[in-house]
Amino acid sequence: MSSGSHSSDPDIILWEGSPWVTPGLVALTAEALLLAIALSFVELTLNIAFWILGVTLLLVASLWLAGAAKLEFLARSTRYALRRSSLEVEHGIVRKRLFTISAAGFSDLEVSRGLVGRILNTGDIVIETDSHRDIPLVKVRDPVRVSTMIRQMMTVPLVRVEGQGAVIPG
Repeated sequence: MSSGSHSSDPDIILWEGSPWVTPGLVALTAEALLLAIALSFVELTLNIAFWILGVTLLLVASLWLAGAAKLEFLARSTRYALRRSSLEVEHGIVRKRLFTISAAGFSDLEVSRGLVGRILNTGDIVIETDSHRDIPLVKVRDPVRVSTMIRQMMTVPLVRVEGQGAVIPG
């Protein structure tokens, strides 16, 4: 007996992603460099002891490292998977949490992009479920395309045929 076409399989992943942190890392680096240059200029102008300049630069480098580690943790600990019948959001490294939203479980969808997000084609997608819970997909690359795919998945009905499992029309 044939298993049918794979194109109608609800377990096929249509889109998979994780937070795109590269723009944030570039911005964090630029901010750290500007801060280091500005503080160094002020300290050198005021003839503050050279060792204080070293401590200041070490502090700026530590702040950059903490910010970069936070971004890397976000990228490594969060995964999104859009299937033909659901959206899965997975969080965590040590303790994994998987949240699955069925196509029928969506209520509203919002795309949020600031000026830099529009320039770099990145942003956040917030999905409100029927239970009035907001599920954020943060730092998504090409959020308009991804939100269109999610919206299409939300509107395609999933039909169950007895004995055959899920069948997606079309």
